[in-house]
Amino acid sequence: MEELLTLTPHEDPDSSPYWDSLRQHAAKLQKCKKCGQFRFPPAPSCPYCGTMGGEWVPISGKGKVFSWIVVHRPIHPLLAADVPFVVAIIELDEGPRLAGRLIGYDLNRIKSDMRVKVRYDDHDTFTLLNFEPE
Repeated sequence: MEELLTLTPHEDPDSSPYWDSLRQHAAKLQKCKKCGQFRFPPAPSCPYCGTMGGEWVPISGKGKVFSWIVVHRPIHPLLAADVPFVVAIIELDEGPRLAGRLIGYDLNRIKSDMRVKVRYDDHDTFTLLNFEPE
């Protein structure tokens, strides 16, 4: 049980609405009410204009591959059966970049700017945001 806890995301007051939206399969990100910029990771103030607060807004769930790596040696024993797998930085259509696994791709055919859409992967107490072909 202790091993599983090391793979569980840490929720805090700033990120709790994000994790809740993933559990509902309706991803939301913070958006500044003053300058209109989306931001990730969640934060108490806007990194663009400094305005405190922000609103949680649904995102399209679409974007493109910015960068990626292929994991051949897992960082945790619970991931050993999954190798090789791809972890990518996805630039969302809304602007922010998020990290997630690419699911359903031929490892040799991944390219920058490939279009992707979100994929929700449910676990016992949390949901991860991953990506698959659009």
